[in-house]
Amino acid sequence: SIQTLTKEEMLRKRPILLKVLLSMSKLFFSEQANRRKSAMNILRQKRNMTRIQAIQFGLRSRSQSMGLLKSMGKTASILGIDALRAVLKNVLKVVLIYPLTLVRKLLSIVGIGGKKKMSAE
Repeated sequence: SIQTLTKEEMLRKRPILLKVLLSMSKLFFSEQANRRKSAMNILRQKRNMTRIQAIQFGLRSRSQSMGLLKSMGKTASILGIDALRAVLKNVLKVVLIYPLTLVRKLLSIVGIGGKKKMSAE
């Protein structure tokens, strides 16, 4: 008979590279991050707030529901995560995107792959 793996066994047996990629994708594509980004855009564009004013607004509104100390901690953690996300995004650009773009351009110059230009004779 065929034995199936439990969810826990399946998660444990994933390759390390897959585990790293999945955890990074969660960092970049979280629903909460998208909502915060959207809220920041609304506050900055429609209410004409600066970034600092929008952060202060979030701090004040959060402090009403959870208290000032917890709100300050939450704001600091959000800023830290957002900063880490921005740094990782730029590192990935430099490490992956730019070299791949360079290789593609070099290959098109050499004539390997890509669209070939028709010469008029």
